[in-house]
Amino acid sequence: MNRKAFAAVTVFFLVFFVTMLRSITGFQEVSQNIGAVASSLFTTYIVAFELLSLVLVGGIIGMLYITGRDD
Repeated sequence: MNRKAFAAVTVFFLVFFVTMLRSITGFQEVSQNIGAVASSLFTTYIVAFELLSLVLVGGIIGMLYITGRDD
């Protein structure tokens, strides 16, 4: 393996794990009301939800176009 690539991966994982260990402070209580989340997603945030779905579909179509075969 290339030494520079190995060093870069090692530094990345060290920074990642140190960041994760510092951010772990315990568990927080979360709401178990999935209905409220779904209701707000499909009422208050419907425009953002639909725009995000269009962006994701565009990304999938672009990925298929880029990786398509030239046969």
